[in-house]
Amino acid sequence: MKKIVLLFGLLLTLISCSNNDSDDVVVSDYYGKWNQFADQPYANDPSSTQFSYQFNKDNTFTKTRNYDNKITTLSGTFEIKTTENATTFVLTYTEQNFLISSCTGGLLESLTLDKSGHLNDNASMCDRVYTYKKAK
Repeated sequence: MKKIVLLFGLLLTLISCSNNDSDDVVVSDYYGKWNQFADQPYANDPSSTQFSYQFNKDNTFTKTRNYDNKITTLSGTFEIKTTENATTFVLTYTEQNFLISSCTGGLLESLTLDKSGHLNDNASMCDRVYTYKKAK
């Protein structure tokens, strides 16, 4: 009888402590390709789908811009910083380029993973509002 009560208590504890945030999408596999996208009315605008990132397990990345039949590729290293409130990708490029999305210039760029599982460009304060979703 004690085993049944103990089992029931354990089950009740597990059920009451479960997190049921159905709005949250958990992305734990950060590696792979992330493509820029936009919702309507900008979904068909070529400038809304010109960038992609490839994050590799050796902490290197490639940023690709495909626009107006020209492909530009940048690369560097990245680290993922996870706090209680956010997961942020901090990218360091190997050389200066105008395609680095940063309000302060330099070789650093950052993206934050939101609750819907999208990466958002942190340069939004200087009018760069790019969003990326992981390719399947």
